Amino acid sequence: MSGQVTSRKLTGRHVAFMLAGFFGLMFAVNGVFVYFALNSFSGVSVSDAYRRGLAYNQELQAKEKQNARGWQHMLEFVQLDDKNGIIRLKLLDLDKQPMANLTVSGTLGRPVIEESDKTVTFVFAEQFYTADLVDLEKGQWDVTIQILGGGYTEPYRLDKRIWVD
Repeated sequence: MSGQVTSRKLTGRHVAFMLAGFFGLMFAVNGVFVYFALNSFSGVSVSDAYRRGLAYNQELQAKEKQNARGWQHMLEFVQLDDKNGIIRLKLLDLDKQPMANLTVSGTLGRPVIEESDKTVTFVFAEQFYTADLVDLEKGQWDVTIQILGGGYTEPYRLDKRIWVD
């Protein structure tokens, strides 16, 4: 068995093709990264974050005024099945008496997607404000509740994050 080993010489043309292939691959991979970076979630979930940041001290003052009312609340989410649930809210005044005749409204939305926000309607019965949540998709949801009445003009605000399995 005899074989002849042939050797190829590395020429300048070969090196030029290897460099062009290497840098061509790098440009292609970077192009894919740039495409996905520009067309995916930016991480900004609030359109006016700067203005909201400037008004943060006002938010803190409003929270202090809200806490000064002395109201107590119990807020719970009960998942009934895969896509439905209820939110129950019980409000107690400073004397720990249930509060009725309030206007309670709310919104339900995803933490980072504003398009899926839904309005939540509360009904008072048996010392609880209750809202039915229907057609929920799995995952996290934020519930924001505003309560008007009780002798105050400023709304009482509650926020709760719920998880739908």
